Amino acid sequence: MKKTATFLFVILLCSFTFGITFWVSWEGEDFYRAAASRFSEKTGIPVEIVYFPKIEEKLNVSLKTGDLPDAVMIKDTYVGDVAASKRNLPIPESVLRDYPERYLSAFSWNGEVSAVPYYADSQVAFINLDAFEEAGLNLEDDFDFVQFEIIKEKLTGIVDYPIAFDFTSPYIMFPYVSALLSGEERAALKIGSPESKETVSIVKSYFDSGVISRLERAAMNGLFRQGKIGVMLQGSYMAEKFREKGPRFAMLPFPNLQGIEVRGVIDSKGFALFNSDTYEQCMSFIAFLGEQSEEFFIQCDKYPLFGSGWLPELGEIVNKGEFMPNIPGYQTLLFEALEPALQAIFSGAMTVDQALTGAQSYIDSVR
Repeated sequence: MKKTATFLFVILLCSFTFGITFWVSWEGEDFYRAAASRFSEKTGIPVEIVYFPKIEEKLNVSLKTGDLPDAVMIKDTYVGDVAASKRNLPIPESVLRDYPERYLSAFSWNGEVSAVPYYADSQVAFINLDAFEEAGLNLEDDFDFVQFEIIKEKLTGIVDYPIAFDFTSPYIMFPYVSALLSGEERAALKIGSPESKETVSIVKSYFDSGVISRLERAAMNGLFRQGKIGVMLQGSYMAEKFREKGPRFAMLPFPNLQGIEVRGVIDSKGFALFNSDTYEQCMSFIAFLGEQSEEFFIQCDKYPLFGSGWLPELGEIVNKGEFMPNIPGYQTLLFEALEPALQAIFSGAMTVDQALTGAQSYIDSVR
């Protein structure tokens, strides 16, 4: 990262100085603005940071109109949409040689890297250590649903909800829906397969027996902060808020499902570039961000994708996770089909077979 930055700063000394505009989202708005100010002081290059809470909605419109900034922070799942627009700049291998290949693949489309990887959040199991200690429970190296009954029994009376997550959330359920699918089936969204019906049925049985409680995300996050949940499945991006107020906690990979390996979703972000005239300046600022990010990443539990050794514990979880396919429209279609199916299953309006067969029919009619 430092070699790249030094190389690009040399280029900048010999080139015309442009102001650059970066669109950002998610956590870290204050960090990006402060880093932009320091970068401008160091190089004389003005950097405008524009923050969008729902950046994909804005980007989706801009990809159609061409009204784009110099660079945009995107999720890996949006790489296919960006590349399909043909408006972004491919990122040459020469500036990415220090990036692990696994992370580059998440930002690649049709053999080209379409964005510069930056950081990753990950799906995790949050463990309330205060509750576990009071109950005499130990953390197991191989976390699995088979442990849930004893956890529920021992945490009853200590917390209001021993184990909780939202069965109707496609984001949370996707690793279980796809756990037995091949890579090809996963990419083809075969959520109506017998394998998906099997894993969803197993998960549902834990809710039916009362071992797991279903809570919606907003309520669940608040209850965990209050120390009222023992185990919760959620994204690691919540860790900072739980440290501000909440019980002592640990983060583990998503639990396996009765011996079936489950790989939680890695939710990674990177920068797509759109202006060839400011390419060097943008790459220099991205390199500068990498050099300045350690405090921000540690504070907000962001795992660096440029080869740094920061946050090794979160790195172990990321290594056990899996990127969602970045096929254009994949995540949107998945959520459109899977969420109503899960709601119908949980409410009892449909069986698992009926709901997932219907979801598959919808997917097949759209793709």
